[in-house]
Amino acid sequence: MRSTIHGYRGKRLRHWLLGILIFLIIILIGVSILGKAQSPIDTAKERITKIAKQSNKLSSVSKFYRISRQDTYYSAVGENKKHEQVGVIARGTSNKLTTINMADGLSEKNVRKLVEKQFHPQKVTSIGLAIYEKVPVWQVTFIDKDDNLNFITYQFSNGKQVQTIRHL
Repeated sequence: MRSTIHGYRGKRLRHWLLGILIFLIIILIGVSILGKAQSPIDTAKERITKIAKQSNKLSSVSKFYRISRQDTYYSAVGENKKHEQVGVIARGTSNKLTTINMADGLSEKNVRKLVEKQFHPQKVTSIGLAIYEKVPVWQVTFIDKDDNLNFITYQFSNGKQVQTIRHL
């Protein structure tokens, strides 16, 4: 009788340990997948930062953006050697940078306020610097109060809406 009780406890313990082991494996796989999904963005950030520093456009980077519509754009904002706020924008895998002086246009904070005031979004899902018809722009993606996806493009220099795609 006694050996039956100990055998039952042993099986329960093995089941618990097996369950914990499977749970830990699932967590490790999830972390691995997230790491691989983030890898292209990290690689792009390193590439853009390296090009911007080598070309003396930036000496430090404080913000990095990735925005994707018809094309993917990577941009970085930071300081140059004169301690001025500067932004650089690159299209996709291109090493050609468009440089903008951040004092000459809207900041991310200003654009967020503009979107809040005009559209009252539930959530801003992405924001970033890009080039639209050869002009630097802020591209904003947000979810409105009716759970619709919206894309708004503001001209960097003056905040004028240059493209609007609403209620997707």
